[in-house]
Amino acid sequence: MIRFDAFVITLLIVLVVASALGVASSQHEARQLRSVLEHEQTRAQNLEVEWGRLQIEQSTLVAHRRVEAIARERLGMVSPNLGQIIVLEGDNP
Repeated sequence: MIRFDAFVITLLIVLVVASALGVASSQHEARQLRSVLEHEQTRAQNLEVEWGRLQIEQSTLVAHRRVEAIARERLGMVSPNLGQIIVLEGDNP
């Protein structure tokens, strides 16, 4: 009976140690995953800021006034006089 009790106690000690090692391992993994998550969240925030900046830049580049100014400055284009405008009407597109 003493041998059985010693075996049970030894088995329980081994199981407790294995459980403790499992808890420590899972806590370590959880900390690593948390670190990766925080890094990716920071990266996502930076990408959102860059996306917003790019949208603003795009809207600036295609703004009508900017296109008109570039056409006038670089290409020397001017608005036509009313007498130079011809309106064509027709049924065919």
